[in-house]
Amino acid sequence: MVASSVIFPPRVIAVESCREFNFKETFDFGYNAEFPTWNAPGTKRVITWATMDSGEINGKKIQRSFGSHTQDWLREAFKSWDDALDSISFKEVSLSEDIDIKIGWTQVLQLDYESLFNVKAPNGLRSNATLEFKHQSTFLIFKENFIQAAQSDIGHILGMGYITPSSEVISVMEWPFQAPYGQVPLGEYDVALIRAIYSESTCPSTFNQVIQAGIKDKQEAELKARQEAEAKVATELKARQEAEAKAAADKVAAEKIITDAESEAAKIIADAESEAAKIIADAKAKAAATKKTTITCIKGKLTKKVTAVNPKCPKGYKKK
Repeated sequence: MVASSVIFPPRVIAVESCREFNFKETFDFGYNAEFPTWNAPGTKRVITWATMDSGEINGKKIQRSFGSHTQDWLREAFKSWDDALDSISFKEVSLSEDIDIKIGWTQVLQLDYESLFNVKAPNGLRSNATLEFKHQSTFLIFKENFIQAAQSDIGHILGMGYITPSSEVISVMEWPFQAPYGQVPLGEYDVALIRAIYSESTCPSTFNQVIQAGIKDKQEAELKARQEAEAKVATELKARQEAEAKAAADKVAAEKIITDAESEAAKIIADAESEAAKIIADAKAKAAATKKTTITCIKGKLTKKVTAVNPKCPKGYKKK
Protein backbone atom coordinates (compact mmCIF):
# COMPACT_ATOMS: atom_id res chain seq x y z
CA MET A 1 0.00 0.00 0.00
CA VAL A 2 1.32 3.39 -0.99
CA ALA A 3 0.53 6.28 1.34
CA SER A 4 -0.26 9.64 -0.20
CA SER A 5 -1.31 13.02 1.11
CA VAL A 6 -3.24 15.88 -0.44
CA ILE A 7 -2.45 19.43 0.56
CA PHE A 8 -5.41 21.80 0.30
CA PRO A 9 -4.88 25.55 -0.03
CA PRO A 10 -5.69 27.53 3.10
CA ARG A 11 -9.25 28.89 3.28
CA VAL A 12 -9.64 32.62 2.97
CA ILE A 13 -11.83 33.83 5.81
CA ALA A 14 -13.47 37.21 5.38
CA VAL A 15 -12.82 39.48 8.34
CA GLU A 16 -15.91 41.39 9.43
CA SER A 17 -15.53 45.13 9.76
CA CYS A 18 -16.84 46.37 13.12
CA ARG A 19 -16.85 50.12 13.56
CA GLU A 20 -15.11 51.93 16.40
CA PHE A 21 -16.01 55.48 17.42
CA ASN A 22 -14.44 58.36 19.28
CA PHE A 23 -17.64 60.09 20.40
CA LYS A 24 -15.96 63.45 21.01
CA GLU A 25 -14.74 63.45 17.41
CA THR A 26 -17.87 61.88 15.92
CA PHE A 27 -20.28 64.43 17.38
CA ASP A 28 -19.90 68.12 16.75
CA PHE A 29 -21.94 68.89 19.90
CA GLY A 30 -24.86 67.52 21.93
CA TYR A 31 -23.24 64.32 23.23
CA ASN A 32 -22.93 64.05 27.01
CA ALA A 33 -20.63 61.35 28.35
CA GLU A 34 -21.87 61.90 31.92
CA PHE A 35 -25.33 60.49 31.18
CA PRO A 36 -25.15 58.89 27.73
CA THR A 37 -27.84 56.18 28.01
CA TRP A 38 -31.20 55.15 29.47
CA ASN A 39 -29.85 51.98 31.04
CA ALA A 40 -26.73 50.58 32.62
CA PRO A 41 -24.53 48.36 30.39
CA GLY A 42 -25.75 44.75 30.40
CA THR A 43 -29.33 45.63 31.35
CA LYS A 44 -32.47 46.08 29.26
CA ARG A 45 -34.91 48.94 29.32
CA VAL A 46 -38.39 49.48 27.86
CA ILE A 47 -39.01 53.14 27.06
CA THR A 48 -42.67 54.13 26.89
CA TRP A 49 -44.07 56.92 24.74
CA ALA A 50 -47.42 58.55 24.09
CA THR A 51 -48.84 61.42 22.07
CA MET A 52 -50.86 64.19 23.74
CA ASP A 53 -53.99 65.74 22.27
CA SER A 54 -54.37 68.43 24.94
CA GLY A 55 -52.63 69.96 27.93
CA GLU A 56 -49.10 71.35 27.95
CA ILE A 57 -45.53 70.26 27.26
CA ASN A 58 -42.74 72.31 28.80
CA GLY A 59 -45.20 75.12 29.55
CA LYS A 60 -46.44 75.25 25.93
CA LYS A 61 -50.02 74.47 24.99
CA ILE A 62 -50.75 71.46 22.78
CA GLN A 63 -52.06 72.97 19.53
CA ARG A 64 -53.69 69.94 17.93
CA SER A 65 -53.91 66.17 18.03
CA PHE A 66 -51.98 63.67 15.97
CA GLY A 67 -53.76 62.34 12.89
CA SER A 68 -53.67 58.65 12.05
CA HIS A 69 -51.03 59.11 9.36
CA THR A 70 -48.60 61.14 11.50
CA GLN A 71 -49.14 58.68 14.36
CA ASP A 72 -48.12 55.87 11.99
CA TRP A 73 -45.08 57.86 10.84
CA LEU A 74 -44.09 58.33 14.47
CA ARG A 75 -44.38 54.59 15.06
CA GLU A 76 -42.06 53.96 12.10
CA ALA A 77 -39.49 56.35 13.53
CA PHE A 78 -39.54 54.68 16.96
CA LYS A 79 -39.38 51.21 15.41
CA SER A 80 -36.28 52.14 13.41
CA TRP A 81 -34.42 52.84 16.68
CA ASP A 82 -36.06 49.83 18.37
CA ASP A 83 -34.64 47.60 15.62
CA ALA A 84 -31.20 49.17 16.04
CA LEU A 85 -30.75 48.27 19.73
CA ASP A 86 -30.91 45.00 21.65
CA SER A 87 -31.01 46.51 25.14
CA ILE A 88 -33.61 49.21 24.43
CA SER A 89 -37.15 48.77 23.16
CA PHE A 90 -39.98 51.26 22.75
CA LYS A 91 -43.60 50.79 23.74
CA GLU A 92 -46.52 53.01 22.82
CA VAL A 93 -48.84 53.48 25.82
CA SER A 94 -51.93 55.43 26.79
CA LEU A 95 -51.80 58.69 28.72
CA SER A 96 -53.05 56.91 31.85
CA GLU A 97 -49.86 54.85 32.09
CA ASP A 98 -46.32 55.81 33.07
CA ILE A 99 -44.85 57.72 30.14
CA ASP A 100 -41.13 58.18 29.51
CA ILE A 101 -41.49 60.32 26.38
CA LYS A 102 -44.41 62.74 25.97
CA ILE A 103 -45.03 63.98 22.43
CA GLY A 104 -47.20 66.77 21.04
CA TRP A 105 -47.74 69.53 18.47
CA THR A 106 -46.76 72.85 20.05
CA GLN A 107 -45.80 76.39 19.09
CA VAL A 108 -42.08 75.78 18.47
CA LEU A 109 -40.67 79.30 18.38
CA GLN A 110 -37.14 78.54 17.19
CA LEU A 111 -37.05 79.44 13.47
CA ASP A 112 -34.51 76.82 12.44
CA TYR A 113 -36.16 73.86 14.18
CA GLU A 114 -39.05 71.68 13.04
CA SER A 115 -39.05 69.84 16.36
CA LEU A 116 -37.56 70.09 19.83
CA PHE A 117 -36.53 67.48 22.39
CA ASN A 118 -35.83 67.59 26.09
CA VAL A 119 -34.53 64.83 28.34
CA LYS A 120 -33.62 64.61 32.02
CA ALA A 121 -30.92 62.45 33.55
CA PRO A 122 -31.31 61.89 37.30
CA ASN A 123 -28.78 59.50 38.83
CA GLY A 124 -26.71 59.42 35.64
CA LEU A 125 -29.35 57.72 33.48
CA ARG A 126 -31.70 59.38 31.02
CA SER A 127 -35.45 59.56 31.64
CA ASN A 128 -38.53 61.78 31.39
CA ALA A 129 -38.18 63.14 27.88
CA THR A 130 -40.40 65.30 25.68
CA LEU A 131 -40.65 65.68 21.91
CA GLU A 132 -42.40 68.71 20.38
CA PHE A 133 -43.31 69.16 16.71
CA LYS A 134 -43.95 72.60 15.18
CA HIS A 135 -47.70 72.56 14.55
CA GLN A 136 -47.63 74.99 11.58
CA SER A 137 -44.62 73.42 9.87
CA THR A 138 -44.84 72.95 6.11
CA PHE A 139 -41.75 70.74 6.22
CA LEU A 140 -43.43 68.10 8.39
CA ILE A 141 -46.44 67.53 6.14
CA PHE A 142 -44.39 65.07 4.07
CA LYS A 143 -43.79 61.57 5.42
CA GLU A 144 -40.04 61.39 4.73
CA ASN A 145 -39.48 64.81 6.32
CA PHE A 146 -41.54 64.00 9.40
CA ILE A 147 -39.74 60.68 9.95
CA GLN A 148 -36.38 62.41 9.51
CA ALA A 149 -37.21 64.99 12.20
CA ALA A 150 -38.62 62.32 14.52
CA GLN A 151 -35.67 59.97 14.04
CA SER A 152 -33.21 62.78 14.69
CA ASP A 153 -34.82 63.85 17.97
CA ILE A 154 -35.40 60.27 19.15
CA GLY A 155 -31.70 59.72 18.50
CA HIS A 156 -30.88 62.76 20.62
CA ILE A 157 -33.20 61.52 23.37
CA LEU A 158 -31.37 58.19 23.30
CA GLY A 159 -28.01 59.96 23.69
CA MET A 160 -26.77 60.81 20.20
CA GLY A 161 -25.23 64.21 19.49
CA TYR A 162 -25.20 66.31 16.32
CA ILE A 163 -23.03 65.25 13.37
CA THR A 164 -21.54 67.74 10.94
CA PRO A 165 -22.61 66.85 7.37
CA SER A 166 -19.97 64.98 5.41
CA SER A 167 -19.82 63.15 2.09
CA GLU A 168 -18.32 60.20 3.96
CA VAL A 169 -21.31 59.76 6.32
CA ILE A 170 -25.02 59.11 5.84
CA SER A 171 -26.78 59.73 9.14
CA VAL A 172 -30.14 60.95 10.43
CA MET A 173 -28.13 62.80 13.08
CA GLU A 174 -26.52 65.22 10.61
CA TRP A 175 -27.39 68.85 11.19
CA PRO A 176 -28.64 70.55 9.11
CA PHE A 177 -30.67 67.58 7.86
CA GLN A 178 -29.23 65.82 4.85
CA ALA A 179 -30.95 63.63 2.27
CA PRO A 180 -32.02 60.89 2.03
CA TYR A 181 -34.80 61.61 4.55
CA GLY A 182 -36.88 58.94 6.27
CA GLN A 183 -34.35 56.09 6.47
CA VAL A 184 -36.35 53.05 7.52
CA PRO A 185 -34.58 50.93 8.56
CA LEU A 186 -31.71 53.05 9.79
CA GLY A 187 -28.41 52.87 7.95
CA GLU A 188 -25.42 50.84 9.10
CA TYR A 189 -23.55 53.92 10.39
CA ASP A 190 -26.33 55.09 12.72
CA VAL A 191 -27.00 51.56 13.97
CA ALA A 192 -23.34 50.94 14.76
CA LEU A 193 -23.04 54.36 16.44
CA ILE A 194 -26.04 53.98 18.78
CA ARG A 195 -24.98 50.41 19.61
CA ALA A 196 -21.50 51.68 20.51
CA ILE A 197 -23.05 54.25 22.87
CA TYR A 198 -25.08 51.45 24.53
CA SER A 199 -22.04 49.12 24.76
CA GLU A 200 -23.46 46.71 22.17
CA SER A 201 -21.57 45.05 19.33
CA THR A 202 -21.02 47.19 16.24
CA CYS A 203 -20.42 44.15 14.04
CA PRO A 204 -23.13 44.01 11.32
CA SER A 205 -23.58 40.25 11.84
CA THR A 206 -25.02 41.02 15.30
CA PHE A 207 -27.60 43.51 14.00
CA ASN A 208 -31.33 42.86 13.89
CA GLN A 209 -32.35 40.88 10.78
CA VAL A 210 -34.38 43.86 9.56
CA ILE A 211 -31.27 46.05 9.73
CA GLN A 212 -29.12 43.42 8.03
CA ALA A 213 -31.71 43.06 5.25
CA GLY A 214 -31.73 46.84 4.81
CA ILE A 215 -27.93 46.93 4.60
CA LYS A 216 -27.97 44.10 2.06
CA ASP A 217 -30.63 45.85 -0.01
CA LYS A 218 -28.61 49.05 0.03
CA GLN A 219 -25.42 47.25 -0.96
CA GLU A 220 -27.23 45.46 -3.78
CA ALA A 221 -28.79 48.74 -4.92
CA GLU A 222 -25.39 50.45 -4.86
CA LEU A 223 -23.83 47.53 -6.75
CA LYS A 224 -26.62 47.61 -9.32
CA ALA A 225 -26.29 51.37 -9.70
CA ARG A 226 -22.52 51.05 -10.10
CA GLN A 227 -22.90 48.24 -12.64
CA GLU A 228 -25.53 50.22 -14.56
CA ALA A 229 -23.27 53.28 -14.52
CA GLU A 230 -20.32 51.20 -15.74
CA ALA A 231 -22.51 49.60 -18.42
CA LYS A 232 -23.70 53.06 -19.49
CA VAL A 233 -20.10 54.29 -19.72
CA ALA A 234 -19.13 51.17 -21.70
CA THR A 235 -22.10 51.63 -24.04
CA GLU A 236 -21.31 55.30 -24.56
CA LEU A 237 -17.63 54.46 -25.15
CA LYS A 238 -18.57 51.75 -27.67
CA ALA A 239 -20.99 54.11 -29.42
CA ARG A 240 -18.32 56.82 -29.56
CA GLN A 241 -15.72 54.35 -30.89
CA GLU A 242 -18.18 53.06 -33.50
CA ALA A 243 -19.05 56.63 -34.49
CA GLU A 244 -15.36 57.51 -34.77
CA ALA A 245 -14.69 54.33 -36.78
CA LYS A 246 -17.63 55.09 -39.08
CA ALA A 247 -16.49 58.67 -39.50
CA ALA A 248 -12.99 57.45 -40.37
CA ALA A 249 -14.41 54.88 -42.83
CA ASP A 250 -16.69 57.51 -44.36
CA LYS A 251 -13.72 59.82 -44.73
CA VAL A 252 -11.68 57.12 -46.48
CA ALA A 253 -14.66 56.31 -48.72
CA ALA A 254 -15.17 59.98 -49.52
CA GLU A 255 -11.47 60.42 -50.28
CA LYS A 256 -11.59 57.36 -52.56
CA ILE A 257 -14.62 58.77 -54.39
CA ILE A 258 -12.75 62.04 -54.88
CA THR A 259 -9.59 60.25 -56.02
CA ASP A 260 -11.53 58.02 -58.40
CA ALA A 261 -13.41 61.06 -59.76
CA GLU A 262 -10.15 62.95 -60.25
CA SER A 263 -8.60 59.93 -62.00
CA GLU A 264 -11.66 59.53 -64.24
CA ALA A 265 -11.67 63.25 -65.01
CA ALA A 266 -7.94 63.16 -65.83
CA LYS A 267 -8.52 60.16 -68.14
CA ILE A 268 -11.45 61.89 -69.82
CA ILE A 269 -9.34 65.03 -70.30
CA ALA A 270 -6.38 63.01 -71.59
CA ASP A 271 -8.61 61.09 -74.00
CA ALA A 272 -10.22 64.34 -75.13
CA GLU A 273 -6.84 65.98 -75.66
CA SER A 274 -5.62 62.93 -77.60
CA GLU A 275 -8.76 62.94 -79.77
CA ALA A 276 -8.41 66.67 -80.34
CA ALA A 277 -4.78 66.27 -81.31
CA LYS A 278 -5.73 63.49 -83.74
CA ILE A 279 -8.48 65.59 -85.27
CA ILE A 280 -6.10 68.52 -85.66
CA ALA A 281 -3.42 66.30 -87.16
CA ASP A 282 -5.95 64.76 -89.54
CA ALA A 283 -7.18 68.20 -90.47
CA LYS A 284 -3.67 69.39 -91.08
CA ALA A 285 -2.91 66.31 -93.12
CA LYS A 286 -6.09 66.76 -95.13
CA ALA A 287 -5.36 70.42 -95.58
CA ALA A 288 -1.85 69.59 -96.70
CA ALA A 289 -3.16 66.94 -99.09
CA THR A 290 -5.58 69.38 -100.81
CA LYS A 291 -3.26 72.39 -100.99
CA LYS A 292 -2.45 73.57 -104.52
CA THR A 293 1.11 74.49 -105.50
CA THR A 294 2.55 76.16 -108.60
CA ILE A 295 5.54 74.89 -110.51
CA THR A 296 7.38 76.38 -113.50
CA CYS A 297 7.93 74.22 -116.56
CA ILE A 298 10.30 75.02 -119.47
CA LYS A 299 10.67 73.72 -123.01
CA GLY A 300 13.44 75.38 -124.80
CA LYS A 301 12.70 79.04 -124.62
CA LEU A 302 9.11 78.40 -123.66
CA THR A 303 8.02 78.76 -119.99
CA LYS A 304 4.79 77.54 -118.53
CA LYS A 305 3.44 77.69 -114.96
CA VAL A 306 1.27 74.78 -113.72
CA THR A 307 -0.90 75.12 -110.58
CA ALA A 308 -2.51 71.99 -109.12
CA VAL A 309 -2.72 69.82 -105.96
CA ASN A 310 0.01 67.67 -107.46
CA PRO A 311 1.25 69.73 -110.37
CA LYS A 312 3.11 68.03 -113.23
CA CYS A 313 4.74 69.54 -116.25
CA PRO A 314 3.06 68.89 -119.58
CA LYS A 315 4.62 66.41 -121.95
CA GLY A 316 7.79 67.81 -123.46
CA TYR A 317 8.27 70.28 -120.55
CA LYS A 318 10.66 69.99 -117.71
CA LYS A 319 10.27 71.32 -114.26
CA LYS A 320 12.49 74.30 -113.81
